[in-house]
Amino acid sequence: MIRFCHDLTECEALWEQFSPHIRAWDEWELMYAFHDQNRYRLNFMVHETDGKVDGLIPLVEDSTDGSNELFGGSYPDSRDLWIRLEDFPEFYEQLPAKTDFFDLRGGYVDELLAMHPQFTENFTELDHQFYLVPADFDYDFDNHMLQNFSNDKRKSFQRDLRKIRERSIELEWNEADESDLFFALSVKNFGEESDHSTEGGKQEVRRVVSELKENGYLRTLTISVDGEKQATSMSALYNNYWVTLYAGSNNDFDNLGKLLNVETIQEACRLRVNEINYMTGMAWKAAWRMKQNPCRTMRKPARIAETTAETPATPAT
Repeated sequence: MIRFCHDLTECEALWEQFSPHIRAWDEWELMYAFHDQNRYRLNFMVHETDGKVDGLIPLVEDSTDGSNELFGGSYPDSRDLWIRLEDFPEFYEQLPAKTDFFDLRGGYVDELLAMHPQFTENFTELDHQFYLVPADFDYDFDNHMLQNFSNDKRKSFQRDLRKIRERSIELEWNEADESDLFFALSVKNFGEESDHSTEGGKQEVRRVVSELKENGYLRTLTISVDGEKQATSMSALYNNYWVTLYAGSNNDFDNLGKLLNVETIQEACRLRVNEINYMTGMAWKAAWRMKQNPCRTMRKPARIAETTAETPATPAT
């Protein structure tokens, strides 16, 4: 049988029971920081057999339209459902009428559809998670370029970095909350189209960064040009897995964004992390020849995907 749980304490206990605690997305406190308590209601689906809990889909309901999605929203990627695959049809039947599971791990979806091909049309939307494995290039991004870039592209890339480094550049690594700098850069570059142009758009970032800082997971890079901060990246380092969450640079400075990303990768390499997760989307990640994991979004009801992730041709600067 399946029941729905709305109680905060019980939902947290269920999460702790099923979470593998491998990635940052497996931690209740961080995912709760992504959770907007004012907008979303906990709506966890609990599967029981003979009175024993043996499956969990941590749903939340959007109070503005009644739709449902996974706890933590659309930001976390490559997620699995904590259920037995054979139970998926039972879960699907009882899912709320409008439900979206964003960016499930492609390999997991392949296994699910091999068992239940009747749900193929519910999983038509494809994206890719981008990541690097520093051990593949001996913990030095220069080796990654040597292995994966053409000779001309590598020389051009290195020339761009030399140009920006010729300015009065200062790099600083710490555990500081640079949310306000990130917001200012985002609004400067994108104006009203920025996700962070309103106070509502800033609250999630503030919650997440505060949680990372409190638990010692936050790694922050700021780059100053001529004595003023002009770029920042804020990343999560958990269980030797690095996730680059928020990054922005002043587009008035050519190649500053490129330098920001390279220095972020190199710091993760210096710490000899297992993996650097750059999550989904954005053209430059494919152009930098990052590894890719397919991700699929499930929709109930099924709908034809409007867009499919493309493999872009040129990196951002």
